[in-house]
Amino acid sequence: MTRILSSIFALLFSTSILLVGHGLQMTLGPLLGLELAFTELEIGYTGSAYYAGFIAGCLIIPRLIQKVGHIRVFLVLISLATVALLILGISQTLFFWLLARALSGISFSGLYMIIESWLNESSTPQNRGLVLSIYSVITLLAISAGQMFLALELPLTNLLILAAILFLLSTLPVGLTNSASPQPLHPVTFKFGTVFKDSRIAIYGALVCGLVTSGFWALGPIIAKALHFEANQISIFMAVTLMGGAIFQLPIGRFSDLVDRRLVISALSGIASLVALAPILFGLENPSTFFVVMFLFGGATFPLYSISLAHANDNSTLSPVETGSVILLTYSLGSIIGPSLISATLAWSNLGLYLIAALILAPFSVWTFIRSNAIPATQTHFTPFQDVPVTTQEVILLSADEPHFDSMNTPVATD
Repeated sequence: MTRILSSIFALLFSTSILLVGHGLQMTLGPLLGLELAFTELEIGYTGSAYYAGFIAGCLIIPRLIQKVGHIRVFLVLISLATVALLILGISQTLFFWLLARALSGISFSGLYMIIESWLNESSTPQNRGLVLSIYSVITLLAISAGQMFLALELPLTNLLILAAILFLLSTLPVGLTNSASPQPLHPVTFKFGTVFKDSRIAIYGALVCGLVTSGFWALGPIIAKALHFEANQISIFMAVTLMGGAIFQLPIGRFSDLVDRRLVISALSGIASLVALAPILFGLENPSTFFVVMFLFGGATFPLYSISLAHANDNSTLSPVETGSVILLTYSLGSIIGPSLISATLAWSNLGLYLIAALILAPFSVWTFIRSNAIPATQTHFTPFQDVPVTTQEVILLSADEPHFDSMNTPVATD
C-alpha cells in the first residue's frame, strides 16, 4: 500500500491544490456575478452552462487524451480552466460568462476523468476501495477548504486571482512526476433505455439529486448574501452543507445495504423536503439556525446520487460502468435544469431553493414509497454501497470491482 500511495502522491497533491481553487471558484462565481449586477436568472444560466460543459467534456476529452496523453491534456485543461476563471474577472458580458462557465465545465470534466483513470490504473482490486476512499476524502476536504477563503474578506477580484494561482500551482506536482501515464480511457456509452427499464427509481433519484444540488452550488452564495450573511458566514453556509453530505453519506449508504434501498431513497427525499420547508414555514433568520438546516439538507440530499447509483447497479443487466454512465448523465441533465429553474424563483423569494427542493423531493418521496410497496422485493443479490464522488464515469470504474453477493437481510427489489 505504501508503494501505491507513493506512486500517486504527486497526483493526489495536485488534486488537493486544484480542488481548493475549484471550491473557491464555485462560490466566488455567483458572488462576482451579483457584484456585476447580473440578475439571479442570469447567474442561474451560468450555473447551467457549467454543467452543460461538463457533459460535453465527458464526450470530447477521451478522444483528446487518446491523441496526446494524460499529462499533456491535464496541463492543457488546467490552463483552460484558468483562462475561463480569469474571463470572469475581465468581462461584464453575460455571453462571455456563459462561454467561460461552459469552458470551465469542459475543463473540470476532463481533469476529473484524468485523475480518476490514473488512480484506477495505479490501484489493484485489493486496495481500490481504500484509494477511492482517500480520493473521496480529499475531494470533500479540499472543496470545503476553498470555501474558507471567503472569510478573508478580500475583494472578489483578489480572490479570483488567488483561485487562478491555485489552479496553476496544481500543475507542478503532476508536471514534475516521473510516474507513467495511464492507458487510454474507456469509451463512454449511454444505454439510457436499458437502465430506465431496469430501475426507474434510480434514474429519477439521480435527476432529482442533480436538480437540487446544482441549485445549491450555483445559487447558494446568492441566497446567503440575500439573507444578509457576512462573507465568513457565506463560507460556513456552503461548507456545512458539504460536511453534512460527507458525514451522513457512508452510514446511510451502509444502512442501504441492509434494507430495501428504495425505502432509503424515499426516506432521504422526505426528510430533505421537510428540512427545506423549515425556513419557509418558520421564517428562519438566524445564521446559526440556517447552518443547522443546511447541514441536514446536505446530509439528506447529497447521498441520493450514490444510493441511486447503487440501486441501479443492483438491478441493471449492464456492467457497472455502463450503468454508472447513464446515472451520471441523468444527474448532469438535472444539474443543467436546476440552476435556471431555481434562479427563476429568486426574483420573488430568497428561499426559492427551498421551495423548489420541497416541491420536487416531497412528491418523489411519496411516489418512491408507493412504488416500493407495489413492487415486492425480489432481488437476492446487490452491489455493496460505495461512497462515489459525483464526477465522471472513471470514478464509477474505480468503484466497480466489488463482487455481487447474496444478502442475508432484506433483499433489494428489482424496479
